[in-house]
Amino acid sequence: MPHLVQGKSAGFIKKWGTETFNHIAKLERETSDSGAFMCSGYEFSDHPPANNFTHSVYRNYKTLTAKEIADLGFSDFKYGTFCTTYFLEPSIYLRKILKEFTEAGGLILQKRLKSVEEIGANFDLIVNCAGLGSRDLFGDKEVIPIRGQLIRIKCPSIKHFYCFGDVYHCFPNNDTVVLGGSAIKGDFDLNIRKDIREKILKQNEKYLPQIKGAEIVKERAGLRKEVRLELERYTLKSGSQISIVHNYGHGGSGITLFYGCANSAADHLVEKELKTNAKL
Repeated sequence: MPHLVQGKSAGFIKKWGTETFNHIAKLERETSDSGAFMCSGYEFSDHPPANNFTHSVYRNYKTLTAKEIADLGFSDFKYGTFCTTYFLEPSIYLRKILKEFTEAGGLILQKRLKSVEEIGANFDLIVNCAGLGSRDLFGDKEVIPIRGQLIRIKCPSIKHFYCFGDVYHCFPNNDTVVLGGSAIKGDFDLNIRKDIREKILKQNEKYLPQIKGAEIVKERAGLRKEVRLELERYTLKSGSQISIVHNYGHGGSGITLFYGCANSAADHLVEKELKTNAKL
């Protein structure tokens, strides 16, 4: 579900989202170790459903009547929809693709990079996925965080996903249930805030009383950004130029858009540069 993505990237959301949806659907059908699974659920709101790509790609998409909303116990809301979609648990998926990457000869080097000058001379082409780090690495002061906070709980009885308005939600994962959320623009704080935790629990418990008292497994705060996908010819202090593909910042829609966005980076930018035999 697209969340916190707009501006320059709005025109690409359908393409990226559809490609990602189809990729996760294939993972769900063909793999057992990817963290992909099918899940049905509901979105409730006080305003009509957004007119985006999800209507045409989600399975079993249905607009609920006022009676259906009331019968489900969510009469506080004026609008509601039901659909079946695919979820992807990042911690599981990342382990899988990291293994595939290293087995194919990929090399992982972990270090704090203070300047692109530290590696720029070694490569002709760099793909930058540094997110907020691009503020310091590339002087991108337009990348501004949107702070979110999540809670993971144990509640096996939750089998469907729920979205309540524009902020609060309840998403089942393989072993836990994820409760959210918040969206505070310009906030860099990664500390867990008690007041936000209480709001998240209160709002979700209001509509899903079965989660009340559930064990809290983990809490996390994250900083989300809007998409930047473009090619830059970057001049090093030595005067030589390198190509940098910026591909970062997907708002609250990283899992919704990641595969399609990566395809655009590769197909339209990276591939063009590799024709010059660049070192990636």
